[in-house]
Amino acid sequence: MLQIKIGPERSADPDDHLGRTALGWRPGMSEDEAWAAGRGVWKFKADRALSQNEVQIINATGTVLAVARITGISKCGDRYALEGELLRGDPRVGRPTPSPHLSRNPITYI
Repeated sequence: MLQIKIGPERSADPDDHLGRTALGWRPGMSEDEAWAAGRGVWKFKADRALSQNEVQIINATGTVLAVARITGISKCGDRYALEGELLRGDPRVGRPTPSPHLSRNPITYI
């Protein structure tokens, strides 16, 4: 599983590859909003990311915000965005991740 930790919400660059106006996490955001904020744009090894079945988007305290099945990636300059099927209502959402994010980087593989 791929795990992506997102920090506090902030404004996105005007030229964001995914057309987002905000990045990061804020209290009360929906699973769809967490997926949009967390699925890209990142530096990672494309083949390694594609070898994972799922991705968890978590916040800095380790709460799962969204879970998605990885179906592909999109190239965004020298970075990538995940493509996938959001698993709305997954029972892991809203709970602490059972796999703490120990990396200093936002991307880790579990």
